[in-house]
Amino acid sequence: MQQELSEFHSIFTGTKKDIESFMEMLDPVIHNASDDHERLYYHHIYEEEEQRLARLAELIPLIETFQAGKGGDFSPSNNTFNRLLQELNLEKFGLHNFVEHLDLALFQFKDAERQAKLSEMRGANHTSYQFVKEKLADINERFDTGYTDPHAHHDEHGDHLAEHSHAAPAAKAVIQKPKRSFTVGSLISK
Repeated sequence: MQQELSEFHSIFTGTKKDIESFMEMLDPVIHNASDDHERLYYHHIYEEEEQRLARLAELIPLIETFQAGKGGDFSPSNNTFNRLLQELNLEKFGLHNFVEHLDLALFQFKDAERQAKLSEMRGANHTSYQFVKEKLADINERFDTGYTDPHAHHDEHGDHLAEHSHAAPAAKAVIQKPKRSFTVGSLISK
């Protein structure tokens, strides 16, 4: 479990920095919004990420407590360990939402500098999300926590976050119109 904690610590301190960077990017957009819809849209995303920062401010020290050997046993009978697992499961979904927020921003921010930064953050956090999702499934099974992921339905038909391309329009795939085919009925004059 110590190895997983080390990996989680690295992931969540990294995502914390990315959230802060993303919020810095959103702040001027909110303040210079052209209308109330744009302001509300980005403000809503900003507030969700602000709440995540507050949760990470509790989760990261909790991970550090266990890394230092002060959290007690890795056992479902340990309330502190149960709290850690709950926080980790919650932040798995937080990572999922963050990747979606980055996707939304990639659709809006078309300048090369922000596209590059957002794409890099999206890639790193998507990888982190996949890792955390897999590790937590293993941990929940290993410790027989009885935890059922209430958000599992998001990935029922494959990971909808997997391969999103936000490249410039010229690089996107051209949508092909279905080829017209003739049938006997379509060839008969009416």
